[in-house]
Amino acid sequence: MIQHSNPLRVAHVTEAMGGGIVTVIASLALRQVEAGATVEVHYMDRPETPAADELARRFHPAVRLVSYSTGRRGRDLFTMARTVRARLVRDLYDAVHLHSSFAGAAVRLLMPVGAKSRRLFYSPHGWSFLREDLPAPARRVAALTEQLLARTPATVVSTCDSEHQLAVARLRPRSAAQIQTGISPTQIGDVRSEPITNKPGKPRVVTVARVCYQKAPWRFSRVADALGDAGDFRWIGGGEPADEAEWISDGVTVTGWISPDELARELEEADVFLFPSLWEGMPMALMQAQAAGIPCVVSDVVGNRDAVLDGVSGFVCGTDAELVEKCKVLLDDPALRRSMGAEAIEHARRSLTDAGLGPETLSLYRERTA
Repeated sequence: MIQHSNPLRVAHVTEAMGGGIVTVIASLALRQVEAGATVEVHYMDRPETPAADELARRFHPAVRLVSYSTGRRGRDLFTMARTVRARLVRDLYDAVHLHSSFAGAAVRLLMPVGAKSRRLFYSPHGWSFLREDLPAPARRVAALTEQLLARTPATVVSTCDSEHQLAVARLRPRSAAQIQTGISPTQIGDVRSEPITNKPGKPRVVTVARVCYQKAPWRFSRVADALGDAGDFRWIGGGEPADEAEWISDGVTVTGWISPDELARELEEADVFLFPSLWEGMPMALMQAQAAGIPCVVSDVVGNRDAVLDGVSGFVCGTDAELVEKCKVLLDDPALRRSMGAEAIEHARRSLTDAGLGPETLSLYRERTA
């Protein structure tokens, strides 16, 4: 049992330290430190993992970062899981929060069922059985694995309502909860005025993502090709040259990876945010776009439908044809872009920040381990 009078000792564990997961874990760690917890982060080095000095800048200085980096992924995963398990068994952690599928599975499988296994919390950040790049048999195995592990005492922690509802319906976990991850309140902008309605040139349609299968760059390209000169289409990010050549059409400009300051300038110039991904968790880029006051046109998948208020701060679309239609509606109507942008900012302020994340998660840890 956790002693409520003492600061909570929390460990976050992931094999997928890259992209949005870095942002989510850094946010969790920051807010938990601010709420009085001591926090460690155990992670595996991967090609997409930021360099150690960059990670140190992104995490609160009180957070202890522990890397596993022999270059042998299976061995690193086992070593990380065994290390965390041993420390938990020795009562050095009050809560261990697992992030992504492999870390979630490895630690839960190694942990003997008992009182301390209730100190495990697992957030998938996108269910692996929703991945359309996997063959159907692999998705079925992933779903079965998640169903079996959901029977352990660990709490399945979703980061948006649609992810939570899916977990409850398909996995029927022994213990489930939902938390509100999000952006810092300081990232929320003011209602846009002149730049979005009166700037010269064509309206700009952007996305922020890696060029990869999950983000469906061919769908972005189809919208650009269908609307032609109606907008300036920009993919902010990059990917493998072969993927860019296969999936990005001539009507789309790919910026490559840019600095945070350059990204802020790109978003300031954006009129519409198009996000046609095939599956998500709770996408950080989409929350940042809403906070910047950009109306969003998104695919109807887990996470996207939580981050955007359909018909209010953007459009949630069920088909490729609808993605084209709603983008055209926004490109043709500056006043609608402005009104939806204002609603996006208010939605972000109300529902998409991490302001309460520290107390909320620490209360959850205490409640489920009492």
